[in-house]
Amino acid sequence: MDSNSASALDDDPSEDFEITGLHDKLNLGHTPSSSSPFIARKKRRASTTLISISPENFRQVVIQFSNGRFPFISHCSLFPPSYEFSKQELVSLWIAQGLLQCSTRQQEHDAAQVFDSLVSSQVIVPSRSDPSVDFFHGKTRRLLYRINQDKITFSVLEYHTVLDANWDKVPTNVKHLSVDSKSVACASGFDVIERFENLNTLFLVPVPGFYVERIPRNLFLCLKGLRSLNFSRNLISELPSSIGSLKSLRYLDLSYTPIKRLPDSVVSLCNLQTLRLRGCLELVGLPKGIGKLISLRHIELDVVRQVKSMPPWMGNLINLQTLSAFLVGKDDGCRIVELKKMINLTGAFCISRIENVSSFEEAMEADLSSKKFLCRIQFRWTETRVADARKEEQILECLRPPLGLEEMALLCYGGSKLPSWIADPCYNCMVDMTLHNCLNCEHLEPIGKLPCLQFLHMKEMCKLRRIDERFCRDGKGQRSHAFPSLKELTIEAMPKLEEWVGVQSGDFPCLQKLKVEHCPSLASLPLLSCLYSLKHLEMNDCPVISSLPDGGVSASLEFLFIRDCSELMKNCSKTEGKDWVKIAHVSNVFIDDEQLSFN
Repeated sequence: MDSNSASALDDDPSEDFEITGLHDKLNLGHTPSSSSPFIARKKRRASTTLISISPENFRQVVIQFSNGRFPFISHCSLFPPSYEFSKQELVSLWIAQGLLQCSTRQQEHDAAQVFDSLVSSQVIVPSRSDPSVDFFHGKTRRLLYRINQDKITFSVLEYHTVLDANWDKVPTNVKHLSVDSKSVACASGFDVIERFENLNTLFLVPVPGFYVERIPRNLFLCLKGLRSLNFSRNLISELPSSIGSLKSLRYLDLSYTPIKRLPDSVVSLCNLQTLRLRGCLELVGLPKGIGKLISLRHIELDVVRQVKSMPPWMGNLINLQTLSAFLVGKDDGCRIVELKKMINLTGAFCISRIENVSSFEEAMEADLSSKKFLCRIQFRWTETRVADARKEEQILECLRPPLGLEEMALLCYGGSKLPSWIADPCYNCMVDMTLHNCLNCEHLEPIGKLPCLQFLHMKEMCKLRRIDERFCRDGKGQRSHAFPSLKELTIEAMPKLEEWVGVQSGDFPCLQKLKVEHCPSLASLPLLSCLYSLKHLEMNDCPVISSLPDGGVSASLEFLFIRDCSELMKNCSKTEGKDWVKIAHVSNVFIDDEQLSFN
């Protein structure tokens, strides 16, 4: 961590750590005795936090104090040993508690650095990959983590965890509280919690068989200092309107609950930064006034699957970084122009229902190219519609994404040609492209010019009849070989595709996997012997293809799969096929899943 980042992690200059002779004692070889463990105090203006340190962990805690990690580790102590969390979740919690004193985007960056450092020191350890997958997290599943309790070598009296209704040791001035749902259900736990008026954090940990279903109406009236509230994975179907009284609330997590709607009073949470609603399958929509919450940075939910329409005036949320999708509407406040000022959008983003964009001028006003923090974009039209090909071409041409884009997908696009920008070599970060159900597309752009594209998937382009030279190059003096970085190419479900030509020697120098499937009219393939890196070739349901190209397949090929290609299968048979000589060197040949050769 550089010095600038390190300084950003320190407390405010008006705050400091008082470690009562800790370094002096350490240098003299002294350690605290077990009879007096309270040897460190964190002084924050008028208040003091006592920290209990056992003698055997004395040196390690001194290190944690000196490197600025201490307050971050303290917050981790709220998590039970089995609790799994994402990086974004913990980063947002730290920011909600004001542990970083720097600009908005710098807070996210610095908190991520702290997280990585705690992973390196094994305070935080990987648990598993998140089993839920959606476009927002891309093809690589995000990691879930847990706390290594062996590394939490101190206890802070501001932080308490209650298990099995053991409330006896919790002081009334506790600030951060983690309570298992069994403690709440079995011992009038909410009545006890209401007495902790100084709470900043309340984390309700779910216990199977003891899930909380109802939140008392007056709970939030007693806890007006809350900054972080986590009710995730319980059975809460509604929140009381009194939540609107939590003016200091910055973090609200209702993930994986059966909540149907948020009370309108939520729009009074003027400091709310993070709203987590992932996995809330009963949710019918977001509050209409959510555009008033101008401090929001993260709205975590699968918009396409969980929301029927966007609330109006989302464009006011100019600090928003996390939003999985925007559903374009036709009414004022719901049009695509709401994206104009949302320049902080980060990561993956889907624009859905693009057929509702009224004109190319409106698309241009959205200024998508200014969203420089986006790395994945999905353009999506409603499948069941009558497409206006010319209009959709004009609109998509004006929705040019930022140059730093890494992944792009077109779904159900109705234009007869692709936008010109899709083959612009200036997109030198683009590694993954999907063209799915581009139902009217008759021509391909020279995508082969993209210098770093590694994965290309083309599926259900129902009017495409020919893949030719233009797919590889534009004929304007292009000197380099086409698709210089492509590793995987899939051509699938092209009912009218008849011919694939235009591949020259030196094209596709890195191609390792090629799949051609469900192309019932395709009669020929391009030269395969010049694909010098090809290791895996699949041909499936291409009944018109009768023979492999002259020259056979590349010597590099290791796996060949041929299914439901009657003529080709016959000609590639080991006993009487005329093409067997073209593939005899391949280590693993499978014809209709029967292995004919193996190494």
